Formats: sequence, C-alpha cells, structure tokens
Amino acid sequence: MAASFLHINQANASNAHNATLVNQQINQAEVIGEGRLIYWGFKLYDAQLFASKESQGGYALDLHYLRQFEAQALYLQTLEEMEKMGVSKQKRALWDPQLSKAFKTVKKGDSITAIKKSRDLTQLFHNGQFMSEIRGEELTKAFFGIWLHPRTSVPKLRQSLLGESCPRINLEAYCNE
Repeated sequence: MAASFLHINQANASNAHNATLVNQQINQAEVIGEGRLIYWGFKLYDAQLFASKESQGGYALDLHYLRQFEAQALYLQTLEEMEKMGVSKQKRALWDPQLSKAFKTVKKGDSITAIKKSRDLTQLFHNGQFMSEIRGEELTKAFFGIWLHPRTSVPKLRQSLLGESCPRINLEAYCNE
C-alpha cells in the first residue's frame, strides 16, 4: 500500500473517549504518538498509540475511521498486510478462524481500539464496546506489526506513532527488524 501521510496535532472527541477505555484496561497508559492515514488522497483514519509507563505493561492502538469499511474488507486488508510483512500462508491460515471473526463494519466516525492485555491476548473494541479477542503471542505481534513493524506499508505513520519511544521496553518488538 503506497500511502501518503498527514500528522494531526490534536485528538478528536472520539479519541478522548477511547483514552478513558484504554486507561481502564492498561495501568498508567499514555499517548505515545498519533497520525492520520491518507491513501490516494482519501482520508482513511486517525490513529493513536498508547503504552503503559510500566516496563512490562500493555499498549493499545486506537483507529478512528473517517470513512466506511466493510468487515470483510478490513479482514482481507489485515491478511494482505501480514503477508507483505512475511507472515507465512500457513500461519495466516492457522490464524484465520480468529481473524475472520475479529472485525465489524465501521462507519465514518466509528473506532476500533486494539488493546494488548498480555503477551498472548489482544482485545478489540468497536466504539468502546468489547467486540472480540485474538490469542497467541505471534498473532498479537503480527497484528500490531501492521502499523508498528519496521517493514510496515505505512512507515511515516509508524514513525509518527512510535516517535522517540523506541526502544521502549513494552514496544521493543517493533523497534528493530
């Protein structure tokens, strides 16, 4: 995905709501970075990355959508991005039962917040309501890697999200290839 990027300077009302959700789920969470993904001139979503101040604490990625996307499109894009990062076809097939159920259709103004709770558990929230979870350390790492891995298809967004937070112990998996 060839994406252009525009940095945002202020969080919107939805992000303030989701900051409350993140703080309820992660001890001492703080915003690490934020940005907007624009693809071929279309504004897709605003993103915020949160991380616990605790060295082994969790982290969260909040996506506030600026247009509608069908659940199936989000699922297929997730698989495509994982493939681009080198996740094998076998692993993607193994993870398919979890990923195929992980998404709902989003409308303009909706949000999806992914919260890494432990090494092998990520919970997904749609507009602040629990939606689903994905389990497995490798799957969790690959899922967040879509935005945070050094080989992401959105490197400028990654840079804006991580900022100077690498190496931060709870995000170090995304700091080096």
